[in-house]
Amino acid sequence: MDSALLKHLMAGAGSSSQFVGGLIVALLYVVIGLLSAIGSIVVVRRIFQGRWEQIFWACFLIVIAAFYLSFAAYFGAPPDAWQTEALAVAVFVACAVLGLFFRSAIAVGYVMHGLWDLSHSFSGASLAGLSITDIPLGYGLFCATYDFVVAGYLMKSDTAWHQPGKVDLYFWRVHGRPNYSARADRRADEVIE
Repeated sequence: MDSALLKHLMAGAGSSSQFVGGLIVALLYVVIGLLSAIGSIVVVRRIFQGRWEQIFWACFLIVIAAFYLSFAAYFGAPPDAWQTEALAVAVFVACAVLGLFFRSAIAVGYVMHGLWDLSHSFSGASLAGLSITDIPLGYGLFCATYDFVVAGYLMKSDTAWHQPGKVDLYFWRVHGRPNYSARADRRADEVIE
């Protein structure tokens, strides 16, 4: 399977309608990646505060890096592709572990992962003589967009990761919902006076 969408777009399609269709598909994956990243950032900021947010983004970097091992298994990659992908996962794990101490290490890990995604999209199953695994159509564009947006957030975030923090799994119950009991108490006090 040769699923390098960008590689095919760069080489040129059979007709102009195929080229335009391919560009629209590519743009769709970029928009989905952008919206997914924004949604993830908003939800993660509501659930995890302080140090817990840092731990989440570090762990999530490891999870998305490991996707390439699952792609290698699914697409039946040769052993040398497994070695390349395992080495890349080890680099991302190192960035995540360093990110527990330095915020910028997590951001660098996400940027590197985005570049890794794009390298799969541009090159297909071989990168500079190294065998790499195939990926699903458009995945590289989606994930690179996601990674770059998250990396930008991590560099610009004002979250106090040095503070202990907390986890609020029921964040939707507290925020944005009027407290009717407090309102009723005030009305009762007004009536009594």
